[in-house]
Amino acid sequence: MDGHPNKKSKLYEKNLYSETRYAVIKWLEKELPKVSGDVVNISAGNWPIPKKLLVPEKIKSYKTADLKFYGATKNVVDFYVDVHKLPKDWENKWDCVLNFESLECYENPFVAVGELHRILKPGGLLLLSCPFAYRWFGDGSWADPKQNLKGVKDYWRPTKQGLELLTKAFSKVEVVGFGGTGPHDRFVHCLKAIK
Repeated sequence: MDGHPNKKSKLYEKNLYSETRYAVIKWLEKELPKVSGDVVNISAGNWPIPKKLLVPEKIKSYKTADLKFYGATKNVVDFYVDVHKLPKDWENKWDCVLNFESLECYENPFVAVGELHRILKPGGLLLLSCPFAYRWFGDGSWADPKQNLKGVKDYWRPTKQGLELLTKAFSKVEVVGFGGTGPHDRFVHCLKAIK
């Protein structure tokens, strides 16, 4: 969500972020220090913030996973995977699954979230964020023709109820929204769910 011509006015650790990405970071500052055990960040890209906010003494292992390429950019991650078909041997493997600013790019979010649920241990935690009342940024949305060559897809903007539907297999779900002009047009939703 920070990758398009968006005003970046919020300073965090010497970097400027958009209001939306900054809100996600502030939410993660509260949630990530509570995480423990084996953690996988799905669709991790090269964003360093999640790993920085984890408490190393609580983490047994931290792994990143993503497609090999996001548009024309190669991802540097531990595993190359498709979120719609995660490795079979990951079933009930992870204590925590992280998934930030990527649900909107999945062709089938029901399958993707089902896979995130499958790979969590019973009682495991999912932390996820995605845009809602926010501009489309897929192919053809850019004034700069070079940006349109990246092959980025942007399919979904789930509501709070949509996220609750996507995560109905979880035992407990909490969705909060940030930004926007009011409680019903939030720029971003952040979700915490327990398997």
